[in-house]
Amino acid sequence: MTQPVLNQKSPIAQVKGADGKIIGLAYLIPPWNSWFQQFSQAAPKIVDVSGSSPYTANANGTLILNGSGSIVLTRGSTSINLSGASVIIPISIGDTVSWSGGTSDFLGA
Repeated sequence: MTQPVLNQKSPIAQVKGADGKIIGLAYLIPPWNSWFQQFSQAAPKIVDVSGSSPYTANANGTLILNGSGSIVLTRGSTSINLSGASVIIPISIGDTVSWSGGTSDFLGA
């Protein structure tokens, strides 16, 4: 279950003077809030996209191809030919990857 992200407007500590009186409050600020988010949000699920060539990403993440033949990554109007037994491709929303054969999985960011 995903836990809520820390409320940045809630103080996380009290700052006290030598006499023990509260003189201020401490708040969580960037980049620490991002660091804590990794502990409160569930990791993205792996999505099987086998047989879904071409695949157009609707989230940022990584496409992992194993044993594929011809692999083409298209970003905007640019296409790049990729090859290899196992390929790990960082992709962004709107990128399209085409391949033939093999297996494939999408790991969200």
